[in-house]
Amino acid sequence: MAAFEWLQHTYVGETIRNSAALIATLEIVHLIGFALLVGTILMVDLSLLGFGIGRRPSAEIARELRGWTVAGLAIMLASGPLILCSEAVRCYKSPAFWIKMALLAIAIAFHFTIHRRVTLAAPPAPHPSARMVAGLSLALWFGVALAGKAIAIFQQT
Repeated sequence: MAAFEWLQHTYVGETIRNSAALIATLEIVHLIGFALLVGTILMVDLSLLGFGIGRRPSAEIARELRGWTVAGLAIMLASGPLILCSEAVRCYKSPAFWIKMALLAIAIAFHFTIHRRVTLAAPPAPHPSARMVAGLSLALWFGVALAGKAIAIFQQT
């Protein structure tokens, strides 16, 4: 808790918290990053599920979207801690915050290990194991989104 209190009372935390425009801008940037990240992952996962873009293999789609996926993740990972600075104590007290952080860590690890390996090795026709990986990937990322929304909905003072 002490680290979260310190974070909230830093110059950055105070500045962001006292500027409605800055908070709104950071949240918009964070959501744009998330939309970019999840949008590209969704395209790859839909391909793994057999609902891809034309007849293009999921490995090709994943390779072409990799830069956009990483850009979305970078935007999220840059804006998220800044948002956290402005409301660190509230986040510390929110179970939804801890669920989001756990799901985010699992989703990132899953994406850059199992998901990447299955996606790049996927045959042109959807395979049952690729479908399972795509389903788990979508569940993890939508879980991150829902937990993030729950932080705002279930505020504790």
